[in-house]
Amino acid sequence: MPQRPFPTAVIVTALEVETRAVLRHLGKYDVETVSGTGFFKGQFEGWDIAVVEAGPGNAGAAAIAVRALGHYKPHVALFVGVAGGVKDVAIGDVVVATKVYGYESGKDTAKGFQPRPDVQNTAHALEQRARVIRQGTDWKSRLDPAIKHEDPAFFVAPIAAGEKVVASQEAATAKLIKEHYGDAIAVEMEGSGFLKGVHISHPTQGAVIRGISDLLSGKASADKAGSQQRAADAASAAAFEILSGLDGGQRKTKPVFLRTQSTYSKGSYFTQGQVLAEIGVPGVDQVQFAFADAPDGYMRIIPMERREKPLTLSSLNASVNQSEMIRATGYGGLSTVNAYGAIYYDPAGAYPMGPAPLRWATQVFQNGELWSLTDTLITRERAWRPADVPLPLIPALTLEQGFYRALHKNIAFAVAHLGLTFPCEVELGLVSMRGAHLGVDQQDIRGPIKFDEAVVQMELSSADAAAIDAALLTFFTEVFDKTGYARPEGLNRFPPGPPRS
Repeated sequence: MPQRPFPTAVIVTALEVETRAVLRHLGKYDVETVSGTGFFKGQFEGWDIAVVEAGPGNAGAAAIAVRALGHYKPHVALFVGVAGGVKDVAIGDVVVATKVYGYESGKDTAKGFQPRPDVQNTAHALEQRARVIRQGTDWKSRLDPAIKHEDPAFFVAPIAAGEKVVASQEAATAKLIKEHYGDAIAVEMEGSGFLKGVHISHPTQGAVIRGISDLLSGKASADKAGSQQRAADAASAAAFEILSGLDGGQRKTKPVFLRTQSTYSKGSYFTQGQVLAEIGVPGVDQVQFAFADAPDGYMRIIPMERREKPLTLSSLNASVNQSEMIRATGYGGLSTVNAYGAIYYDPAGAYPMGPAPLRWATQVFQNGELWSLTDTLITRERAWRPADVPLPLIPALTLEQGFYRALHKNIAFAVAHLGLTFPCEVELGLVSMRGAHLGVDQQDIRGPIKFDEAVVQMELSSADAAAIDAALLTFFTEVFDKTGYARPEGLNRFPPGPPRS
């Protein structure tokens, strides 16, 4: 018998941080344009998923919902995003709305504003699914391990939606909500319009899922501390746990791998200036290592199947020093546990107490992913280099040797210590390269490069050396292509064997 098609779910967001949190659960996705509106299309555990970012406001959420639901005719539609906490919640908690009050609906009279409740309800099946989830902790396994969550709570309760950003518990809007919608525990700006759009598109079932990113007062400080990322990630984890347990009567797929998201640059998983490793005694001789700038070169090894249980920090710490960094020469380094898992790093010298630059590092995560980073591939300082050598400069041999060594060794390491299975994905990138020159040799220097990055993502079918070499050659060819000239065949005698002069 032919297989029945997957059921479809549409997920609407308002902000980029919300969209990024949702897309992490899809792994791979494509982009589809419908009447000028861009949708991210992927799959998740037996569901076809379409994700769209509507921007802030109820009107926009309603319009985009109607367009999305009219085109995809989904079984389920979810709004996933952040909200302000009105009462009983903490930053990072999740609220699945039982109903959404449109708190600005009413009559403005000489005696004041008289609310006329505009109430939109969550679909019964989705509310019941949320109530089941609330009794357990399984949904937390979908949280991004790279984000520091603080044991978020799960609520199923009313929320309120309007057109204002409520930034104080003493604001008139906050007082209005507390006085007239006393059971609402969160406030946001899109849920009412979204559910109206869903209502128009019956029989699609709709729900609004919110992570608490602030408690109204102190909103700016909370956002600066990364609360929106935490809240969006928690809301997305809850949303996909809801989808996972719904009975669509359809065939199932293996759970998709939950990727670690990039942060302030494509090659970063950490916040800018964040300390990733430290040695010594605090207040005595402690040295703290962080990347001074965004890494210019990076490598990611990404499983395609999610682990049943996270790897333990102790196992990561015991083995991480057997991984490799993106460096052409040099051996050894230091290892430690940090907020993301375990890291193997090279201090590249002795430093006095205090902040110190990190030049090479390989981070392994409890989800089995590996990132290797460096900020040494693009030479920007003249130092001893002759005046006729153009800077910034990317030495091609150093680039190719570093990536060759790191990818071959890290694939073997990931198989042996992270449980990597195939196929997997690899992502290789050189970023911040605009204006740099690519040095093939002393006579062949190409550039300046007019592109910001050379990044390739590939599926690796096995740990076979030839397959790894093919991935590397694709990346090296892409770097050369950004100069406008092809990579010379057989350059650096690669392939076969390692690149060498």
